[in-house]
Amino acid sequence: MKKIITTVATLALLTTSTMAESVSTYLIGNATSANEAQSKLKANGFDVLATTNNVITITNPELQATNTYLATLQVYVGGSDVRVQNPAYFAPAYLDGAYSKGQFKSTIDSLKKALGELKGSSEKLEASDIPGYHFMMGMPCFSDAISVNDTDKVYEKVAGNENILYRLTLPNGVILVGHKLSPSTSGFLTTLHQTNNSQILPYEALVSSNQVKIMNPKFYLALSLPQLTMGQFMKISDIPDKIEADIANAYK
Repeated sequence: MKKIITTVATLALLTTSTMAESVSTYLIGNATSANEAQSKLKANGFDVLATTNNVITITNPELQATNTYLATLQVYVGGSDVRVQNPAYFAPAYLDGAYSKGQFKSTIDSLKKALGELKGSSEKLEASDIPGYHFMMGMPCFSDAISVNDTDKVYEKVAGNENILYRLTLPNGVILVGHKLSPSTSGFLTTLHQTNNSQILPYEALVSSNQVKIMNPKFYLALSLPQLTMGQFMKISDIPDKIEADIANAYK
């Protein structure tokens, strides 16, 4: 009987552990220079699309094959560490049930070869909460995309646009575009004391069939900064509309 009780207790603990599995939003490595980080990332299979305010935008074939916002990762080279968007965190949110655990091991291994030992950040969510994520009842989820432009001249606007930092044509023909936000908009990171998480920008859009669509900022910011409270987000309540306006203005 004692053995049975012990076995049941062990199974219960294992089940609880599995249910409570959490995934870190970012991978953190030791500090390095932006130039060195770029060089090592390129040497380990990544293409560098842009470098803006110490944020390096990278891509590789595995990421591009998703045909989603996951086609790029943002790497912030800060004074005390390097912070990278964790594909194992963002993929379940972006791939609509198509993600399987360990799917981006190759990309993560390449990141480790380029940037050294990487540990998970304190920002995290339980794995079961990421698919279909929304901050709270009534808040947008990934599928609540916003169309910011729908004209027959969108593709002309994408080329040679000073408000666009990079563009990447994905295997399905959709163009992933990184946008430069105005100082008054991007300043929300300072307001929130989150400049160490500058890797949540640039803000991206998907361009297809003359439509420009973005993730609802209320979804993306909450997903990217899961440690923040509603009170903290209320301090930047005007930012989602400003992000949408900045990106819409880029195509006028």
